[in-house]
Amino acid sequence: RKMYDEMGKSIDGVIIATADHTHAIITADAMTMGKHVYCQKPLTHSVYESRLLTNLAASTGVVTQMGNQGASGEGTDLVCEWIWNGEIGEVTKVECATDRPIWPQGLNAPEKADRIPNTLNWDLFTGPAKLNPYNNVYHPWNWRGWWDYGTGALGNMACHILHQPFRALKL
Repeated sequence: RKMYDEMGKSIDGVIIATADHTHAIITADAMTMGKHVYCQKPLTHSVYESRLLTNLAASTGVVTQMGNQGASGEGTDLVCEWIWNGEIGEVTKVECATDRPIWPQGLNAPEKADRIPNTLNWDLFTGPAKLNPYNNVYHPWNWRGWWDYGTGALGNMACHILHQPFRALKL
């Protein structure tokens, strides 16, 4: 918000690589200001947010892209070519796997509150999410394991793992 206030008139676009739960609101603000956006995955935290950004992109005419490592890699192109050329026959089933999560997930919210580190603005980090009491288990890394802040293994890894079959099969 500070950057938008101070530099909004002098920038053409933004790169968004904040915590997952803040991507959509920061992206929406940029698009509303007429700024082009490159947002790291996951683009949104919900289907509603995805539809909102789709409509904003159409109404503002800005160029937008979601970052997804590997989407433009040679391996993705090869898988698509093989399937499109019929080199492996008709695909009737796709199975994908990951070693994630490598952080705690699906746990209850911690009951105790820890002292917020001086280097962290917990309110600012929380952004549009429910303001939970700070706990050391959330930050700096494990926030992905709680829905309030992240999207778990699905939002963190599925976009990488499922991208090739999604693109190759034109789903």
